Amino acid sequence: MAETEMPRKAVIARLAQSHGLSKVEAERVLRTVLEAVGDELALRGRFHIAEVGSVSLCRRRPRRYFNPRTKQESVSDGDISLKINISKQMRERIGKE
Repeated sequence: MAETEMPRKAVIARLAQSHGLSKVEAERVLRTVLEAVGDELALRGRFHIAEVGSVSLCRRRPRRYFNPRTKQESVSDGDISLKINISKQMRERIGKE
């Protein structure tokens, strides 16, 4: 049975092995990259990675919902979600596997 997701430790191990780093150094690199992505999303609302795609913030509209426990109808605040657009190269790569 194949794993469907790659845990953070596996990413760190692969990064360390492919670049001749220790796992501690590889974790620092990964953390720095993820912080940079987060900072860019917070600053501009969008982050693009060549040959992978882009990640952008998307604001959801407020919606009405019904709480079954209290039998009360309410309106939620708008929410923020991530929208991921996959690049053409990545779509082709995924389609081949």
